[in-house]
Amino acid sequence: MPADTSSPFVRARHRRAELLAAINGLEGALAAPSAEPGWTEHLSHHVEVLRHSFADHVAATESPDGMYADILRTAPRLSRGVERLVAEHADASGSIDSLAKLIVDTPSDADLAWVDRVRDEATELLARLVRHRQRGADLVFEAYQRDIGGCD
Repeated sequence: MPADTSSPFVRARHRRAELLAAINGLEGALAAPSAEPGWTEHLSHHVEVLRHSFADHVAATESPDGMYADILRTAPRLSRGVERLVAEHADASGSIDSLAKLIVDTPSDADLAWVDRVRDEATELLARLVRHRQRGADLVFEAYQRDIGGCD
């Protein structure tokens, strides 16, 4: 019998894998030499991929039929963990928007200080997203006694 692909858990697992791919894509774009032609455009592309992937993740977890609603129905004791993750969604979305704006507003004389600022903000965002994924995996395991998967 095939697995139920409509379950909140399965949808969240799929979005989790997509989010990891977007995180890895942005990390790779950041690692490229900034003097490389098209670096800013390449970086901007990966920020947009991350923005869409993160929005899909939020929809899969926060929607009325999403994973957080399911966790709250089956394990209401975990409401604080769900609230924390929801708050992190708002924070991360704001940081993604801020990074996108910083890149779009590239000064005509973009120098190493600007590149360092972009890299610092992006690296901090990536670190927060990694911690968010870890907390989400811990919450899912506690709720369902199932590993959501590292999606490596």
